[in-house]
Parts: sequence; C-alpha cells; structure tokens
Amino acid sequence: MKYLIIPVLLVCVFSLWPTILLAQTSSEMSTPPPDSAEAERVRIWVPVETKSRCRIRINIMDSTGDTVRHLIDFLPKPGYYNFYWDKRDDFGQYVPPGTYPYVIEDCGKHKRQRKVEARYSRWELASTIAPPDSAYPFRIEFELHEDSVRCSLRYFLHNGRQLDSAFVDSLLNKGAHKFDWNFIRKIRRGNYIIKLMIGDYLYIREVTYLP
Repeated sequence: MKYLIIPVLLVCVFSLWPTILLAQTSSEMSTPPPDSAEAERVRIWVPVETKSRCRIRINIMDSTGDTVRHLIDFLPKPGYYNFYWDKRDDFGQYVPPGTYPYVIEDCGKHKRQRKVEARYSRWELASTIAPPDSAYPFRIEFELHEDSVRCSLRYFLHNGRQLDSAFVDSLLNKGAHKFDWNFIRKIRRGNYIIKLMIGDYLYIREVTYLP
C-alpha cells in the first residue's frame, strides 16, 4: 500500500512529538492553515524573479537577533512562493508568543526583512500531536498535559461527508492516547480527512489512500 499524508493545522502548519526533531517538508510549508488570519500571520512570500535557479535562504530570528529557525535553503525555479511557518524552532519546540523578524537571502545578493507572528490557542500548547506514521496513516497519537479535556475524533471523505467517529465531545485524561481507524478495511482508494478537536484546537490531517 502507498499513502500520501498531508498534515494541516488550523492554528499550526505541523505538530511534532517534543522529543523528535523533524523539519517541515516543502509540501507542508506550502500548505496554509485553514484559518485565513492564522495563515497571514505565519506566511512568508518569496518572489524569485531571476532567469534561472538561485539559492534562497530564510531564517527566522528572535528579538535579540539570534536565529531560532533555519526555515528554508533551496534552489527554486523562477516564480512566486508562499511558505507557512509552523511556529517551531530548530529543535521542534514552539517558540514563545510574539513577533519574529525573518531575513530572506536572495541569490546571495539581497536580504529582505519582514515579520511573522506566533499566536496560540490554549490547547495548542497544552497538547502534543505525534507526526504521521506512513505505515499507519490513519493512526492518531497525541498527549494531553491536563485532565478532563473535551475531545472529538472524526473521519471524512475529501468532499466533507463524515464517514465515522472514534469519539465525540468525550472527556479524556492527562497522558498519551492512541487511536487506529478500524473502518479502513471498508474504504476504497481516495482522499480522506481526519479531524481531531482538542478543546479549542483543531488538527486536520489529509490522507491519500492508495491500496
């Protein structure tokens, strides 16, 4: 079986287990958060107006000028690109709330500085969602850092029609939780969406299932 997993967040582009250092892929960085206001806060627009490929580097810094995230170092074709920061540093940890300047090194000649902003909902910081596992694309693993958290886990077709739910408005306790979707045996190849709601925080994962 082959799977394509595209994680999308309402408040954050990608969630990581805190002990894992895992950078955003180019696909993840190019996928905006569903919330348009959040997308604008973390969006970095990169115009590449040269006649051939050239190296582009983007570094995000804190208020002291230290680099907290080496976001991009690549050789794109000429064109216009949008990238969305996941509000994490080089160690996979959320940065403190605030405004962060970033510098774009354009073909080794120009540096343009703009700003992005890190904002969080309460449960975005009080929960941790494990990255997707390509061997178990419909598996959801997460950890709650407080007790009695209202959570829902639902599964949808790509057109928005709900197929199944593991739990809805259930109170889950502090600790690690793991859920496998047994309905997978009944579905065909296609695009599916997993929505996990933790308090006021919505995590969305898109999965392309190719048995």
